[in-house]
Amino acid sequence: MARVIYAIPYTSIIDQTAQVFRGLFGDDRAFLEHHSDVGTLDPDQPSPSEIRRRLVAENWDAALIVTTTVQLFESLLGQSTSRCRKLHHIANSVIILDEAQMLPVYFLTPLLDVLRQLVAHYGVTVVICTATQPDFEARQGFDGLEAIDDIIPSPERYFAQLKRVVYQLPVAGETWTWEQIADRVRSERQILVIVNTRRDAVDILDLLTIEDPLEHEYDPTLFHLSTRLCSAHRKAVLAEVRRLLDLKEPCRLIATQVVEAGVDVDFPLVMRAVGPLDSIVQAAGRANREGKMPSLGQVIVFAPEHGHTPQGAYRVGTDVAARLLKESAADLHDPALYQRYFREYYGYPYRDHYGIQALRKSFNYPEVAQKFRMIGDESTPVIVRYKPEREAIEHLLNRLRTARYPRRSDLRALQPYTVNLLTHELKKAQQQGLAVEVIPGVWEWRGNYESGIDGKHGQGIVLDSAFSADLHIW
Repeated sequence: MARVIYAIPYTSIIDQTAQVFRGLFGDDRAFLEHHSDVGTLDPDQPSPSEIRRRLVAENWDAALIVTTTVQLFESLLGQSTSRCRKLHHIANSVIILDEAQMLPVYFLTPLLDVLRQLVAHYGVTVVICTATQPDFEARQGFDGLEAIDDIIPSPERYFAQLKRVVYQLPVAGETWTWEQIADRVRSERQILVIVNTRRDAVDILDLLTIEDPLEHEYDPTLFHLSTRLCSAHRKAVLAEVRRLLDLKEPCRLIATQVVEAGVDVDFPLVMRAVGPLDSIVQAAGRANREGKMPSLGQVIVFAPEHGHTPQGAYRVGTDVAARLLKESAADLHDPALYQRYFREYYGYPYRDHYGIQALRKSFNYPEVAQKFRMIGDESTPVIVRYKPEREAIEHLLNRLRTARYPRRSDLRALQPYTVNLLTHELKKAQQQGLAVEVIPGVWEWRGNYESGIDGKHGQGIVLDSAFSADLHIW
């Protein structure tokens, strides 16, 4: 084994994973953290460790790499020199795919084929790691993986022994209004509510917002997480949420799916809108996560009366889950239920939606690289003025405007303060003067960005309903 490559689907949870490794090894030099949110404290005077990190990141010449699945697979299927420079160091490695159920279904056929080839020809071992194991096994009509071995035999035994929550599943015909959800949030000391879209989260937040902003800018116990917040803002929110939970202080979090799949928060009560089955189970992993509470955590799965569901694979997963949950014998502590779910879900007809396999077979690698984008939304990052770092952000923006050539280090330093806007959102923002191009291809946001006085509250970028038909999950 030459190295371990630990790939995670979200940049939002890479930081906490890297912190765990720092605690284990006691030295940043023991591993490489490689993803888009790694910033530089001082772009003008990078430290020796930062210089080393940049060099190692070029070719992954480290014993342990912590990265994203996007970085991993877009390197394997890319064509640029910067992408391909690391490929030879993937041979003879162990690839750990954390939260593997998050691999996008519309690319699943080429992704699994790449993994098969790495194992068969390049000495790679692949570890599929998740609480909701996807059914990737090859079978008739499904080009999956061969000879998958369970590291832990008889997993159903451990599901029973490690039971930490009790589920309350929706009753046939029962729905919840956002007003009912808001009332329940007000009545609880600590609660996490996860919904399917950012619009739904904002609808709940609006009901919970204090009416007199002159008296209190924000309810100090109310928090929000979605990709409308820049990554620096999300990290600050998560740190404060964890602090309040540890102190048993009031803490109410309204979030999208971004809080699921590996985020270390531990609530006594989680409410989750009906969605894909793996998302529901991942949400349950935020309740009594440490197993130290005096009683089982509670997970309420509810059907929103006016909720939204994104189109495509997410809706397919939601429909399959809703059908399975209607069965009287549905048991979310039974791993056999997940196998049924994934077998139905992977019946989705577009597992190679962009024809990647045909392009690979014809050696049309430029077109493969062009079409293979794991983050499918056509979006553009805009730089926001996150309040705690506003002066530093302004300084970097001014330097970009006046420099003859933009510094790559400045762009890297601004990365933690970006939020992605969809194409139609950016177009409307331009028309209203809310998004302005600093230099070609780099945009700044001049509209409202809420982060509270302390940078731990607010909705991030605020878009009204006329501005954004926002049905996206993150």
